[in-house]
Amino acid sequence: MEPDNTPVLDVQSLPLDIDNTPVLDVQGLTVDIATRAGDLHAVRDVSFEVRRGETLCIVGESGCGKSITSLSIMGLLPKAAKRSARALRFLGEDLAHASAARVNALRGDRMAMIFQEPMTALNPAYAIGDQLTEHYIFHKRSSMAQARERAVALLEKVGIAGAAQRLGQYPHQLSGGLRQRVMIAMALMCGPDLLIADEPSTALDVTIQAQILRLLADLQRELGIAMVLITHDLGVVARIADRVAVMYAGQIVEEGPVAALFGQPRHPYTRGLMRCIPVPGKTPPGGTLGTIPGVVPALYGELHGCAFRDRCEFARPSCSSAIPVRHVGQAHRWRCVLEPGEMTS
Repeated sequence: MEPDNTPVLDVQSLPLDIDNTPVLDVQGLTVDIATRAGDLHAVRDVSFEVRRGETLCIVGESGCGKSITSLSIMGLLPKAAKRSARALRFLGEDLAHASAARVNALRGDRMAMIFQEPMTALNPAYAIGDQLTEHYIFHKRSSMAQARERAVALLEKVGIAGAAQRLGQYPHQLSGGLRQRVMIAMALMCGPDLLIADEPSTALDVTIQAQILRLLADLQRELGIAMVLITHDLGVVARIADRVAVMYAGQIVEEGPVAALFGQPRHPYTRGLMRCIPVPGKTPPGGTLGTIPGVVPALYGELHGCAFRDRCEFARPSCSSAIPVRHVGQAHRWRCVLEPGEMTS
């Protein structure tokens, strides 16, 4: 199949020595949230794996279930949410049936998360040093001196000058870029095996965004961490991902290696996202970008078929039935009734 009208981004990929054993293995993850209008099916049968030294980017429109997926892995869902999964394994350990005490022991220590807005994630009433050292002392049973030494070293590693003096400052005394660097240092304090970054550069200006993303990529490669990066920015994905999972309406509709997915997107939704991106050298200045008509459907009640069918130019009656999972090799998979080669526009 040749996506004739779909622009192709230049993808810079670096070879990685990736362990074949998954750090995180998610199979059939489902999250339902009880509301007054009924159950909201926020995440529907989501499956993926992330290996050591690998970066998986989860991409899609706002409201497609990216953040809920990450919160469910970390065990941070609201009380109204109900999580189920065929398998949810972290380093071979079954998180789906682990006790709250065991999840608390792993969270912040072996698996960590960088939240979208550091000003709300950091406690305004406590100094940076206190917030950096608290969970390190708890998990590692270290002294305060050891924890502060670790905090200073990591603040320096993430590019914060005068790190020792920063420990006494409060979040409101730091810029947005510095607060996000503090969040990264906090996530790395205990040396996690898994790092989940939920749109870590959304609230920052373009220059600081580039610095934060470069920092994350460098640290991930240096430390060999398995990383899940959640974003809606396909430009970010092209620069940092090894594999990409495209989410729509709570489902992963396409997943594959970054070069394959950007070079030959298979799902109509992925193709639509690609058409929305200006491509240097291909999109003329002032040119019109593509759009995806309509909105993400409400995920209440009983759901059938492809959730994208009301917005899809290739929709047909069979789209309201069960959707097969197609694949090229074992790495590139997508959900669609169309055979390869049937998308001609």
